[in-house]
Amino acid sequence: MSFIEELKGYLQHVRDTQGGQAGPSPFVPEVSWIRSELIQLFERVESAQPHVPPESLKFVFEEWTRKNRVDSFAKNLAILLQHSFLSGAPQPLIEEHLRLAMARRLGLHAPIASHTRAFELDRLSQIAWSSRSMLTPLDNSILDYALEIRAIRREGHRSEVGPIGEVLLSLTGRDAIQWLLHVEVTQSMGPLDDWRLSRDTAEYLLVNPENIRDPAYWILYPAAYSLRTLRRLEGLGLLVIVEEFDEVHGTAYTGYKLLNEGRRAFEALLLPDDSPFSVLAATLSQDESLAALEQQGSKVWSEANFSSSAIATARQARMVVHEIRNALVPAQIALGSLYTALVGSQSEAELARFRPRIDPGIDRALKFVTDLLKTTELAARAPEAFDLLRSLADAVSSLATPLRIHLQGSTDLPSLSGYRERFVLAIVNLLRNAEQAGAQQVSIESVLEANNRNILLTVDDDGSGVPPADRERIFQRGISLRPGGAGEGLALVKEVVEIELHGKIACVDKPGGGARFRMRLPVAERTPR
Repeated sequence: MSFIEELKGYLQHVRDTQGGQAGPSPFVPEVSWIRSELIQLFERVESAQPHVPPESLKFVFEEWTRKNRVDSFAKNLAILLQHSFLSGAPQPLIEEHLRLAMARRLGLHAPIASHTRAFELDRLSQIAWSSRSMLTPLDNSILDYALEIRAIRREGHRSEVGPIGEVLLSLTGRDAIQWLLHVEVTQSMGPLDDWRLSRDTAEYLLVNPENIRDPAYWILYPAAYSLRTLRRLEGLGLLVIVEEFDEVHGTAYTGYKLLNEGRRAFEALLLPDDSPFSVLAATLSQDESLAALEQQGSKVWSEANFSSSAIATARQARMVVHEIRNALVPAQIALGSLYTALVGSQSEAELARFRPRIDPGIDRALKFVTDLLKTTELAARAPEAFDLLRSLADAVSSLATPLRIHLQGSTDLPSLSGYRERFVLAIVNLLRNAEQAGAQQVSIESVLEANNRNILLTVDDDGSGVPPADRERIFQRGISLRPGGAGEGLALVKEVVEIELHGKIACVDKPGGGARFRMRLPVAERTPR
């Protein structure tokens, strides 16, 4: 079972028991028990195979005991067994299977309940044996690792899968490994971090794909990276830990070899531009840190929670805009050349039939991504107080439209708190929506409610109106009552009003026909003097 499989298995177990008591830590055998069993097993070998020369037996014994390899093997196998067919098993049963596995590796007869169980025991035994002794034993690393990278949250004795863990559970294959690497690099405390790969270490491994040395070398020149992290990378299938023994000179050599899969993974990890994984990893990691501070009563959360997701959204938007522009602008230029080349040809008339659908579509897509970038970057800063009437006036003046728009309301209304440009865009969308519905006149009225806590903003138009059955669904993204509509305009209005301004919006009945949008907007809190 690979490291990623073990980790996902543990996360799935936590998810299945979400909110319940955290499971007990896996049983790990004591070193004294391991050594005692090893001595007894070698005495069995000596008794069962008296013809084996003592020198050969000594060589095998030294192989098992060199650098505490048997300790690492038994502890790792105990963990693997409890993640496999011995989940929840009592300690004596786990010890019995450890004894069986050690005996089978030494070539002793060790009967087991079934062939299938023997196959699985041997498979897990090989995995545990391959975890080279130059590294520390696994112990409780799956549980601790999940906590360290914030894949799970623990409050008291309860555990739950966090957003980082949920993303991992939704991914498979290379994507799952790549996600884990991005999370580690985002959170890394440096090259010697036992729990997280650092960017420096990834760069070093790419430049030095193989490093096998005499143990004395490691003493004189300690590795500039965590050996525990190196071992985890082996569990992810990105490199192999190497331990070679020169029988002639009696010297052991230890180190690693980077695999092609590891090279590809590190190259993708170190790309200079942001990727969706890198942005999401940074966002979720920061949010988890802030959430932890909030649980501790820190004021940092209240001051910083607006920024991390918003900044990441802006970074994501820049990537989306970049990619769409790179695809559409060359296509737009090529189409222009095609139009010119077909002038006077037999195809010109046929092409003219489709141009009204092609050109506006490309222009609309380019304008949409530009607006997306502009508005999401606005959200990367803290909300601010702004004047409602001036914002409404800006929205009206930004439209080149035959609509007759009337603004009504008191001139001494209190300020709102949010992103002014986003609010202006929301009002522009409402006005465009009215124009597309056939309206010729729009009335915008703002009134301070009696409690002085909210401003009631009403936008009336004399267009075709909205059927009662559709008055809620029109705010859903992708829903449009107009042929060819994208269903984004009113969705953005609802997002600005209800999420950013913490207000409410509804499409309600309007006497005399047309549409009426009513918004209740909380005023900005006044700072006491």
